[in-house]
Amino acid sequence: MHLLDTVGAAKLPVTFVSGEGALLWDQGGRTTWDFYGGHAVTLLGQGHPKWVAAIAEQARTLSFVTGICDVPVRDRAAERLTRFTGMDRVFFVNSGAEANEAALKIARKATGRPVIVAMEHGFHGRTMGAVGVTWHYREQHAPAHGDVRFVPFGDLEALRRALGPDVAAVIVEPVQGMAGVVVPPPGWLASVQRACHEAGALLICDEVQCGMGRMGVPLASHRSGVRPDLATVGKGVGGGFPVAALLLTEELARTCKPGEHGTTFGGGPMAMAAVEATLTIMEEERLLEKAAALGARMHELLAVPGVV
Repeated sequence: MHLLDTVGAAKLPVTFVSGEGALLWDQGGRTTWDFYGGHAVTLLGQGHPKWVAAIAEQARTLSFVTGICDVPVRDRAAERLTRFTGMDRVFFVNSGAEANEAALKIARKATGRPVIVAMEHGFHGRTMGAVGVTWHYREQHAPAHGDVRFVPFGDLEALRRALGPDVAAVIVEPVQGMAGVVVPPPGWLASVQRACHEAGALLICDEVQCGMGRMGVPLASHRSGVRPDLATVGKGVGGGFPVAALLLTEELARTCKPGEHGTTFGGGPMAMAAVEATLTIMEEERLLEKAAALGARMHELLAVPGVV
């Protein structure tokens, strides 16, 4: 084996060779229903014809060009994604961790403050900066990010105590994923945003796993009536193609100067074709409405008296 093993005992004893929709086939021809979606990536299932056609056509016409040149498909994808999420500007990258790193970098520069407040049991990636605001794994790479304060997820008073004149931003998953799909108390996220702004800090919503329509709304923060200062999306945003994005307000975008941040592959034409196709299919097939209806039905079917 030539691959570096980063999975270990968690690796599944199966080798998949093909897929269609929600189905996967292994080397022996056995069929598996994929309820996992590859870490919540295959938002449209496997091999959606329109998604495949869009990427194939883009690969045929223009597979890659430097980001210092305009590309029509990038402009279209940016317009579609900002309109879908209700944000003003977008910066395309390759992974959720990279998007979160960009958000942290911009927040610290825009405020001139060093400290980030993060949540216990939160997960924001495994790159050096992202792991610093991630509850697990950070000890293995200490000091990954020195100026971080952790508070219990859902505890508003603890968060208020952590906020101070040195805090640049609070980073939070509207629904914690790796922690076990943990939903905060009603109204908590909106209260967090108010507390942030009262303290002169920014709110970063990590929507990499819970966003992109999974909760029946474009961003999970929308369920709380929150428009964050910065939001990150990834996983499903490209329907299976490796792409992620940082979304931000116009006010914060004006603090970013040319050359202060960048990416080689972010915003590449094939990734942009995947984003555009994914958003088109989501709209045409009314996937947000389906997610809301099926989610409500699943809650009904799986409800256990006395258990949230």
